[in-house]
Amino acid sequence: MADPTRSSGGGMMDELQALLEGATKLLNDSGLKGIVDSWLGNGPNEPVTTRQIEDAFGADKVAEASKQAGVKPDALAAELPEVIDKASPDGKIDIRSSSIEPSSIDARKESLIDVLGHTIDTRRG
Repeated sequence: MADPTRSSGGGMMDELQALLEGATKLLNDSGLKGIVDSWLGNGPNEPVTTRQIEDAFGADKVAEASKQAGVKPDALAAELPEVIDKASPDGKIDIRSSSIEPSSIDARKESLIDVLGHTIDTRRG
C-alpha cells in the first residue's frame, strides 16, 4: 500500500478517503454501526474500546500499528473517533471538505491509517 501521507499526482487525499471509508465499513460490519454513526454525526463521539478495534481490524494489525507509533493500543482506539469525526464534516467521509490536513497527521494517526489500509487491502483480496 502506498503511504497515504505522501502525494503522488494528488492521489493522497483520494487514498485517505478510501481508507477511511473502508474503515467505517469494517467497523459497521463488526457490529459498531451505532458508534460509527456517532463519529459521523454532529453530536458527541461515542468511544470505542481497544477490543472492539482489534475485533474489527485484527489484534495483530492493531499491535503492529501501536508498535510503529510507539504507543499502547488504547491510544490508537482513542484516536479513531477523532480521525473519522474530522474526516466527516457533513455526516459522511469527505476528506476534501474536512479539517484534516495531511501535513498535520502525526505518528499515531499515520500508524492508525497504515493499519487500516493494510487490513482493508487484506480483506479485499
